Amino acid sequence: MVHPLSLVLLLMMPPQLSTYYSLYHRTASPTASHSNSTATITPVTHDVSTSMTEGPANVSVSVSPSGEIVKGSSVTLTCYCLSHLTVNYTWFRGTTLIGTTQSYRIYRITAEDSGEYMCKASNARGDTNATLTLSVLYSPKSVMVTRPPGEIFEGRSVTLTCSCDANPPVVNYTWFKRSGTEDSQIWTGQNYTIEHISIQDSYKYKCRASNRLGSALSESVPFDILYSPKRVMVTRPPGEIFEGYLVTLTCSCDANPPVVNYTWFKRSGTEDSQIWTGQNYTIEHISIQDSYKYKCRASNRLGSAFSESVPFDILYSPRRVMVTRSPGEIFEGRSVTLTCSCDANPPVVNYTWFKRSGTEDSQIWTGQKYTIEHISIQDSYKYKCRASNRLGSALSESVPFDILYGPKRVEVSSRSSGGILEGHSVTLTCSNDANPEVESYTWFKRSEKEDLQISTGQSYTIKHIKITDNYKYKCKASNRHRSVFSEYTPLDILYGPKRVEVSSRPFGGIIEGGSLTLTCSSEANPPVKSYTWFKRSGKEDLQIGTGQSYTIKHISIEDSDKFRCGASNQHGAAFSEYTPHTILYSPKNTSVTVTLTCMAHANPPVMDYAWYKEGESEPVAYGQTYSITSITKEDIEPFYCKTRNRIGHDFARPVPVTCIGQAQVAAAGIGGFCGGFAAAVLFTILWIRRKKWKTDGRKYWVGKSWRKNKTTSGNEYEVGESRRKKKKEAAIEDVYENVGPDTKDDTYAALNIKSSDDVYESLTTESSAPCAVTQV
Repeated sequence: MVHPLSLVLLLMMPPQLSTYYSLYHRTASPTASHSNSTATITPVTHDVSTSMTEGPANVSVSVSPSGEIVKGSSVTLTCYCLSHLTVNYTWFRGTTLIGTTQSYRIYRITAEDSGEYMCKASNARGDTNATLTLSVLYSPKSVMVTRPPGEIFEGRSVTLTCSCDANPPVVNYTWFKRSGTEDSQIWTGQNYTIEHISIQDSYKYKCRASNRLGSALSESVPFDILYSPKRVMVTRPPGEIFEGYLVTLTCSCDANPPVVNYTWFKRSGTEDSQIWTGQNYTIEHISIQDSYKYKCRASNRLGSAFSESVPFDILYSPRRVMVTRSPGEIFEGRSVTLTCSCDANPPVVNYTWFKRSGTEDSQIWTGQKYTIEHISIQDSYKYKCRASNRLGSALSESVPFDILYGPKRVEVSSRSSGGILEGHSVTLTCSNDANPEVESYTWFKRSEKEDLQISTGQSYTIKHIKITDNYKYKCKASNRHRSVFSEYTPLDILYGPKRVEVSSRPFGGIIEGGSLTLTCSSEANPPVKSYTWFKRSGKEDLQIGTGQSYTIKHISIEDSDKFRCGASNQHGAAFSEYTPHTILYSPKNTSVTVTLTCMAHANPPVMDYAWYKEGESEPVAYGQTYSITSITKEDIEPFYCKTRNRIGHDFARPVPVTCIGQAQVAAAGIGGFCGGFAAAVLFTILWIRRKKWKTDGRKYWVGKSWRKNKTTSGNEYEVGESRRKKKKEAAIEDVYENVGPDTKDDTYAALNIKSSDDVYESLTTESSAPCAVTQV
């Protein structure tokens, strides 16, 4: 430093003795900090020789204190010059006037005070300038991190640069990154490079710059790393989701730049179908049908990403409750386990079993399974179960059992109710209970002690049923498990009376004056409803009584008529044959009766008989026998009979009746004597060979000669025959049958003509005037 006294001496010296004086100019660092700084002065040499007629000379500037100028200290700048006149001083920094005194003081100097200062010395003769540069020393300041211009994309390389203002220059750079609340040192050097930068490198970075005066940290610098969406996820409202509620799903993710589009998908089977766009997706009245797996896709300009599939845990009461059973067929006698299953959330906590009996369900068990030991057809109820959880309960459908068993309750029934009318058709049906259904039916009828198989099939029809079909019937039903027979079932065949017969009590002959009871019996179904009694009086039948029995009290010979009965029910009526009765009495009114009997072989049996007298076309009587009483000369003509069934008819050879003598009958009182009757009894045995007589070309007896039959169309005999047939049919409709001539007092013994080997045997009658049947 130059002492002030030296400067005064120098000014006082004459110009010839001028010398050189060295000054030092300040130079300042281009950077400054808040730490201690120093300044240096650069020496400048001025020529101080000047003329007394010029302005100030040898103008110079000094700094006090000398040496390094440290930031924060005070500095005084002083301007010196040589002048014989008064000097004015003006200070400039750049072009800015900063002072007008010889000295300029800077208090608490800063880096910003570094620079060039100019002092202008002026007097009346002129002015002269002198400049000085201050360089303030300071620690680093304005530390900052810079990165390459443009966007930073994930996966690229990024270089960070640390820059600052410092004097003297920085000698050390250190890099830090913020992890949580702490900074960790990661690198040294002015530049820090991150290879393949990723979102994980998105820390806050800063650097520290250091020189010999101190150090300073930059601000933390985050990375704006651009990347496609990451960590895409679906969130839903907290808490349980109940069926029927409203649920909003939100799609969130990490992306830079932000997501510009959200798309929603649901998984149906193996495919995802798009259902919505937007960050939120709302399902109103959510149900179990919405229990898909949902996911969203987030997209920005760099790419897109999907969330994981998110299923819904929807809470609901039990549904789709069903009953399942053990696999395979259910055989009677086996064990069967039923299982109740359903869909419920939360899971079912209670299962209850019911069975349907009639119209009501009764509770039978609790638990998911129900086992029936030794199942039978009586267990064929409809079963169902109820499943319950804390949200509610539901019932399954009723499930019947398909129990397999052999036929049961095999029965025979007919479509006819109340009996089967003879001649009609009847269908018998075999019914049963079997599972599986019956595969075959077999029909049997009971014949004495054996069962005869008669048919197969579920139904058996008897056409034109008759009483001879009245067997006991049964059927056999068979399936793949077993065969079972029904009970015997008799047929209730309904028919009118048949085989009407009259029986008498006492049996055999009855003494005149006694009591005779006639009883009418028959076969009928339903039983006979009414009985009617008739007796033959001449050619007429007289109704004499009703009821099954008819009693004649004090019977007499006058009661020796032919009696018959008629039996009827709602299905018809039938009559018995005429029944003569033997009345035992002492001889009276002795007479002779001739009885002719017509015999024939036929199949089917003969339906009717007709008696003719030779030469007459009208029949004289009907019936198998013809009795002639009080024989006269007119009765000695030959008689013949005609037989007929539904196949055809035939004629017998005429049989003449010959009167041997005049019949004389004598009557006497009790104990009387009968005399003068013929004592001889003639037995004539006549063998007549029978052969069939047909209407075509057959001979027949007319008068006393044989004639050959003419053609059917022109034969008078055939015309008469037709008339006789019509008369007989009318007689049958009136339920009367003409038997013979009127009975007279004279009685003739019967003439029995018996058949043996196609011949007739004639017997003579016994009387006081014998008559005989003579051979023609």
